[in-house]
Amino acid sequence: MNSRALFLIAALMLGLFVLTGCSTDNNERQRLVAEADLVNAGAPIVVAALNNNGTPVTDDDFVPIEFMNVMFSARPLNDTMVIPEYGTYSTFNVTSYDLVWVPGNNAPAALTDYNVSRGNLTVSIPVNDDISAAVLIGNLSMKGEAWFPGSPFTAGLQVTFYGHESGSEHEVAFTAGTTVQFVAVVSDN
Repeated sequence: MNSRALFLIAALMLGLFVLTGCSTDNNERQRLVAEADLVNAGAPIVVAALNNNGTPVTDDDFVPIEFMNVMFSARPLNDTMVIPEYGTYSTFNVTSYDLVWVPGNNAPAALTDYNVSRGNLTVSIPVNDDISAAVLIGNLSMKGEAWFPGSPFTAGLQVTFYGHESGSEHEVAFTAGTTVQFVAVVSDN
C-alpha cells in the first residue's frame, strides 16, 4: 500500500472519530436507557420569596429554597436484552445537568441569567430500578433580584441530564421539563 492510501484511511478514521466519538449520542441507542420519569410528582413547582409558616406571626417566616425532585429509572434497550444486576453496564451514572429557563408571559427576561450549564449531579441508577434525586432551582441569589417577587409569573423549565453506563465513558443526554410558578408568599397550610 502506498503512503497516500494510508494517509487517506487515517484521515477517514480520524474524521469518523471526530463525528461520532466526541458527541453526546441519543439515549435510546444505548444498552442501558436512562429516563427522568417523574418531575415533582407530576405537579408544577412553586418558587416563593417567603414562606409565612401558616401563621400571622412574622417571627417564624423564612425564605424557602426550592428543588426539582426527579424520579430516574434505567432499563435495557429492549425486551430481548438481558443486563444482569451488578454486572458490566448494569448502572447508569448521571454526572451533570443543564437547566434552561423559558420565561412565560409577564416573566422577566433576566430569569435566563439563572440558567445552569453542566451543573454537578451524581446519581447512580441500577438497571430495572428507580432512584430519586433533586436539583436546586429556587436559590437565594435569585430571590434577591429586584424583579423577584414582583407580580406572580410562570416559566417553563427544561433540564438536560448527562451521563453514561457503568463500564463506559460514552456520554448520552436525556431531558425532562416542568412548569414553575413564581409567587411572593406561600403558606404551609
